[in-house]
Amino acid sequence: MKRIIFILASISLLSCARLPGTDKRAFLLTSEDSENSQGADAYKEILSKEKIITNSKASKIVEEIGNDLAKISGKPEYVWEFKTIDSPNTPNAFCLPGGKVAVYTGLFPYAQNEAGLAAVMGHEIGHALLRHGGQRMSQQMATNAAMAGLAVIGLSKMDSTKKTLVMAALGAGATYGVILPFSRSHETEADEIGLVLMAKAGYDPREAVNFWDRFSKADGGKSPPEFLSTHPNSHNRKEYLKSLLPKVMPYYEASKKKGIGRNLIP
Repeated sequence: MKRIIFILASISLLSCARLPGTDKRAFLLTSEDSENSQGADAYKEILSKEKIITNSKASKIVEEIGNDLAKISGKPEYVWEFKTIDSPNTPNAFCLPGGKVAVYTGLFPYAQNEAGLAAVMGHEIGHALLRHGGQRMSQQMATNAAMAGLAVIGLSKMDSTKKTLVMAALGAGATYGVILPFSRSHETEADEIGLVLMAKAGYDPREAVNFWDRFSKADGGKSPPEFLSTHPNSHNRKEYLKSLLPKVMPYYEASKKKGIGRNLIP
């Protein structure tokens, strides 16, 4: 047992990668290329089973917001995609590694406006930029020998059980029925990155606070949506977002002068 602990500790020390745009390092056994490849495979499989909306006002809004956020993400090498999934009863969104984003139409009533939608999309993109899916996969790999080959085995070659776990680890868990929530620290990091992204792209960051207030009151406060259930306490989250506003408002004010503010979603 001591030898196993020593090996795991050694792997942890030797497998720390610096996160983009921060001075933080994270435990990663996977390469970014492998994460992006698996993300693309998972995205393709998800979309094949959903009703995708194209050439509509809703899908164009999602694409425009996504492109605005992608331009200032610092990841021009990502093959960004922004899809809208017709599912009015699913208030959800995700971003898989490599910039594969999907928004369910059930999220629109909570977003209410483009800034609200940008808050969610920015948050999800933040997870991908910080490689939270890779970090979660690495944690699983380090503690479960059966998952040790995930970094090199393609998604298409896996059996259904492993494939489901990989998709959940990448961030598509709500879609595939296996909830592997990001840690509280990951959610906090994604909140901050998302707020910066939306502000720099010209979306009022104050609307992020309003969005989470509306979202937390869903169903009269009886049972939060599945998406919200995997996130930190809504009150604490709103207070944290408020505390970040002085930092990000200058970005928003500068971007507004560029004339890229957005209209309300009808």
